[in-house]
Amino acid sequence: MGARLRSARRRKKLTLEVAEHTTHIRIKYLKALEKDDLNAFPSRIYALGYARRYGDFLGFDAEKIEGDFKDEFGSTSVFTPKGQRSKTILPRLLITPRLIIGIVIFILVAGIITYIGISVSHLSQPPGIEITAPGQDTLTVPSAKIEGETEDTAVVEINGQLVNVDDNGHFSQIVELNPGVNNFEITAKSRVGRESSVNKKILYNAADSATIK
Repeated sequence: MGARLRSARRRKKLTLEVAEHTTHIRIKYLKALEKDDLNAFPSRIYALGYARRYGDFLGFDAEKIEGDFKDEFGSTSVFTPKGQRSKTILPRLLITPRLIIGIVIFILVAGIITYIGISVSHLSQPPGIEITAPGQDTLTVPSAKIEGETEDTAVVEINGQLVNVDDNGHFSQIVELNPGVNNFEITAKSRVGRESSVNKKILYNAADSATIK
């Protein structure tokens, strides 16, 4: 396109100064159009508009100039100047010993923080209690063995009396029963003072016990 514009201007024996005065397009842009140098323009819209105006001044059909422009430089709003190829330059990540050490330290610190967070969350929760025995709520004998499971670090009490907890969190205690309903409160307390409790009711049927004898 640029060569056709330049040839048409020379055939008409027109200088760039005359073209500038008539079209009000600065000489540097006229030269750029004649050299197909679109880098000189602030945007594609400017280049296309100047090409239409300059072509009209030289006697070309404006629509034809626009069509030639799009054929040579594309129809998108972003153009790549003729003779050049667009390149995407991606930043390079250099793997250095310092970077590796930094990543390792970050992973270790993140792991420690996560572990502490989980531990604190675990400690802040009251220990759970599961009563596994006796399986029946009504007994005909004057004593019962209360058994259950909790955290291995918990302190367990049955009606205020300490109960031993083994390394697996299992506890058991034999309790005496009075005729009728016996209420037992089993509490488990964590090392930070969080406490949970369950109630166990055992009915001692002394009459049935006497009958069995």
